[in-house]
Amino acid sequence: MQAAEAFKNSNTDAGTFLSFFLTARGYGALGHADLKPVLNAGPFEAGLKTRSASFFDPDIVTWNGHFQEDIHAMLLIADDHEVVRNTKRAAVLSLILATDGAVCIVGEEEGRAMRNPDGHGIEHFGYVDGRSQPFALVEDLREEDLKHGGTDRWSPKIELSQLLVHSPGGDTANSCGSYFVFRKLEQNVRGFKKMEKQLAKFLKHGAGVDDPAKAADLEELAGAMVIGRFENGQPVALQDEAGNLKGKDVPNNFSYLKDDPKATKCPFAGHIRKSNPRGESESKFGLEPGSEICHLMARRGITYGQRVVSPNTPDLAFEDMPTGDVGLLFMAYQSDLENQFEFTQQAWVNEPNFVQDGVGIDPVIGQAATSAGQQWISKWGVKMNPARFDFSGFVTMLGGEYFFAPSLSTLRALCR
Repeated sequence: MQAAEAFKNSNTDAGTFLSFFLTARGYGALGHADLKPVLNAGPFEAGLKTRSASFFDPDIVTWNGHFQEDIHAMLLIADDHEVVRNTKRAAVLSLILATDGAVCIVGEEEGRAMRNPDGHGIEHFGYVDGRSQPFALVEDLREEDLKHGGTDRWSPKIELSQLLVHSPGGDTANSCGSYFVFRKLEQNVRGFKKMEKQLAKFLKHGAGVDDPAKAADLEELAGAMVIGRFENGQPVALQDEAGNLKGKDVPNNFSYLKDDPKATKCPFAGHIRKSNPRGESESKFGLEPGSEICHLMARRGITYGQRVVSPNTPDLAFEDMPTGDVGLLFMAYQSDLENQFEFTQQAWVNEPNFVQDGVGIDPVIGQAATSAGQQWISKWGVKMNPARFDFSGFVTMLGGEYFFAPSLSTLRALCR
């Protein structure tokens, strides 16, 4: 906590971050099945492999080999400086080797953050990532109010109870931990960008555009509609006109009900609209206010894979866009896997009739047995259109698992 506070106040490097996670089987392997979390533990006990088919994940035999193994634990090592991180990794490996085979490494994943010129984190399709985070801490909400556009149109506030559950074996009854989802998502950048060009041609025809400069703007707009934000993070729903990319800040204070109720800017199928409807489902289905945000998680992710040319390079050639071996290591903390990650994936992201009938699955992380594509806009800012372009399949899940992050006092109890 002191290191985190120092970073917020003065950007002081808090040093190398380490976090340790256990699967349900991992507790048993340590001889401490009695210290497993109990509340909302069903999916955790079952493990991701047994739940995966309900998300239309690829068959387990297609996952990366180490994810097919029986995983007991995960250690996360992070640092702003690669050399420092690698030094800590080497120290950990030496400790593992000293166990004489009691601990076996089944695989490693290496993330490397990418940033745009404004310093915002981006993913391999080239878009600012992770801006729509919910906040449980008062200081984070205060900063959002004072420095990043406010929270009056949509509040990202969630309760700590959405992140923390009791961690058995801790020093006190208030000892808490969190369920943790880890998924490796590979991105076919070239395929995505080619489909983006096809959608741009459709928009060009609908808008009657002949000017090459405006046609280029429509290419930018096509991808922005798919994601729900322009590459620099500006929300499509807040734009007064297509291609308005001014400003370095990345606004998050917007509501689809207030700013784009007919989805003539950000389509209903847009990625950030499908995965965070911002009160839209409450209005559509007559739900109690606040019932929607209870499904949100604290999401974290980092890109993996090497790029020869940066995603935001102007006029990036198709041959410089990877078709695989790059992607995102998705991570999320929550108190209820079924009500948060699984609900979001099944009822929102993978549901072609959410939040309106026939709009299609999430074009980025949506999965289905078959996909009829997504419904887009024929003329931006004017109307939706029944024409469909299918963006599904450019992100492939290559493996993952459900873990629990126990409290520090529980970790000490596990070592006894």
